[in-house]
Amino acid sequence: MSTQSRDADAGKGNVYLLPAMVNEYRGRLTRLLESERFGEAHALLRFLLDCRGQDEHAYDEWRRLIEWLESVYPGLENRESEPAGGPFSIEDGGAEEDLPDDEAVMRGLALQPRDDGGEQVRRVLEDLKQSPRLEQRLLALEKAVYLDDPDVDREILDWLRKEPMHPSMQFRALQTLRRRGATGRVLLDRAGERVELEIERTPLGMGDYPPAAGEVLERACRASEAFDPTLPIFARELWEEILRSLYGTSDYEWMAAGSEEAIDCWAAALHLAVQVAAYGRADEAEIRAAYGIPESLRFRFEQAYKAVRRAAPPLTAGPGEP
Repeated sequence: MSTQSRDADAGKGNVYLLPAMVNEYRGRLTRLLESERFGEAHALLRFLLDCRGQDEHAYDEWRRLIEWLESVYPGLENRESEPAGGPFSIEDGGAEEDLPDDEAVMRGLALQPRDDGGEQVRRVLEDLKQSPRLEQRLLALEKAVYLDDPDVDREILDWLRKEPMHPSMQFRALQTLRRRGATGRVLLDRAGERVELEIERTPLGMGDYPPAAGEVLERACRASEAFDPTLPIFARELWEEILRSLYGTSDYEWMAAGSEEAIDCWAAALHLAVQVAAYGRADEAEIRAAYGIPESLRFRFEQAYKAVRRAAPPLTAGPGEP
């Protein structure tokens, strides 16, 4: 089926997506793209485009993404002729062996000469700098990884230095630059601080962060599971977003130092944030007691929680706040 005919039929299947599931699928798509599992991302997008119940903005986002994937690797489009449960279905774990989900292969395909007069580069950079929609900017950053143009690094760096943006978006831009092979230092304002960061050291996954980051998450997951078995799922996603926003700041350095007190304070702050987000309220004293945080460390705990709130708004009021 061509992209044009698929557009006409989008959302005409028998599966209805509840609004709460849209964010879940968006998160899954992001994780697939970040881990270069493009074949699975393509299959998931095909499924989403055949669902009912979503506004046109969601469908437009998914259409643009699948069109980009097929432009980078035209062979993906041929998968639509495969029957359900065939060799390219999501359920078949062996399908990915035949797909170009290695970033080097995808880059090679994307960098094949294109006779478009630089239109693709201009379009991606325009989306990155001017789109009012977060999803469109994130998609532009993903596309920019594979653009073969020496000016792209400079354009992204200029945008980073001059454009006010959330620290998480800054971090994603740094990841794009690292994935493009850029190196060097960049001065940025992050969370009210002026910090100098090395592009080539930007973490691309949890394994690239200091060990303390994993210890905080593990500690929070163990303790929060006793309150609600589903909380660790949210804790993992929230902690990744917090790390993106904190990276390079003094709060990040305090956490990364890995002292027992710091790990307890950050784990308790993460736990509190997740519980407040899930239920709208939480017993701060009970959570502090669960992590063994004495009154003498309450100020440090509150400092960690306020940093969490800044990194991942909006959350309801917590300790020391109205």
